Amino acid sequence: MGPPFEFLVQVRFHPAAFLLSAQKSNCPRPQPRASITSALLELRGQLAAFKREPMRPFCFGRKVTKMRKPSLWAVHAGGLALTLCLTGAALLSGAQQAHAAAACPDLSGTYEPRSTEWIDTFYFDGPRPRRGQTPQFATLQRNGAGYTLIWQMPREEVLAQASALAERDPHKYGVWLDMVLRDPDIPLPLGVSAQEWVNRMANYGPVLRFDAELPLKQCTDGWYLIAGTPTDLSLWLGRAKDGALILKRKEQRNFYVLSQRYSTMPGIPLWSSSRQESWPAAPALDLTPLSAEELPAGKRPSSRIPPCQITEIHETLFFQRLQAQLPTGVTIENRSSSIISGRLRPDGVCDPTPYSVTVAAPDAAAIAQVADYLRSDPFIRQIDGEETQTLWDGRLMVKFRMMAAPPRTSRPPTQQSY
Repeated sequence: MGPPFEFLVQVRFHPAAFLLSAQKSNCPRPQPRASITSALLELRGQLAAFKREPMRPFCFGRKVTKMRKPSLWAVHAGGLALTLCLTGAALLSGAQQAHAAAACPDLSGTYEPRSTEWIDTFYFDGPRPRRGQTPQFATLQRNGAGYTLIWQMPREEVLAQASALAERDPHKYGVWLDMVLRDPDIPLPLGVSAQEWVNRMANYGPVLRFDAELPLKQCTDGWYLIAGTPTDLSLWLGRAKDGALILKRKEQRNFYVLSQRYSTMPGIPLWSSSRQESWPAAPALDLTPLSAEELPAGKRPSSRIPPCQITEIHETLFFQRLQAQLPTGVTIENRSSSIISGRLRPDGVCDPTPYSVTVAAPDAAAIAQVADYLRSDPFIRQIDGEETQTLWDGRLMVKFRMMAAPPRTSRPPTQQSY
């Protein structure tokens, strides 16, 4: 079965008439004297029938002359035409969906990027490589209907740079070592994105790997869209016969007309350009996380943190638990922590220090649910008070004044802010 066909539905606004017509062969002439309501009902029925039978003839035409306020629809004397393109993509049958999936290339493999300039031009979910991290390789792995893009350095190169850094700058190496050996199950610090975390790590030393998600957006003739829009600026991935990864940067410029009703009409294509770049295929690299056993020993900043000091990992884990328990409509607005660490008691329990959390909630019942959870969390020892104010929209903002301390452990896996 060939690709789904495309048809046009034209909507014309004219001072004297409102015309809906379908451009397709063997369609009857439009019937005159119909109301807008009946015209739209017939259009809806035709679309429903087309969804059930995508290859059936689509015929529709009504000339509407019954209008209560023609002046609202009136435009320039020449009239205004709006062209609406409807493709079978939204109404694909099972066989057509299989045909569309077959248009996606198999991008799995490891490649050697020649340049990341085009990648840096676009924003997509996940971090991008940072200049100076060389040599850099890219691995694409299947992830459902999409792919995971893994930026990585060769393992032996990372170990060599780490050894040189440990000898040249022990303090910098210790900070880098803390970040590399961080527990991967712990979320990133509050307010820190994946890109910021990668940039911080690259400031101190090499980055073995970091991932970016490339969900399935669109496939056309063996090209996989990863960023942008096909009608403007877009970046596509394809596969060459020799196994190389092909990047295609497409750009299209359109001419847009703004109607008197301040709605942008579909653009008229003026010109378009396309450029390609090839990343040769490379052998697969070792993606196993670095371990302390294969790295030189170093003085990690986390080893010098007092056991009763509240760290960003304590807070990150606390807010992860709190976010999971928040009632609907409740948001965390602020937090504050004491800069003084508590005293370690002989039994291994830390004395608590002042800590506060501010939340906004729709009503008092939601505030009560938040308070109940705070009393049960192992990070919070007690609630000393609540400061409540009513916002302009009737929501409540409450600041919980509490006492908090690290959970009772010999030494939590902590680190400083970098």
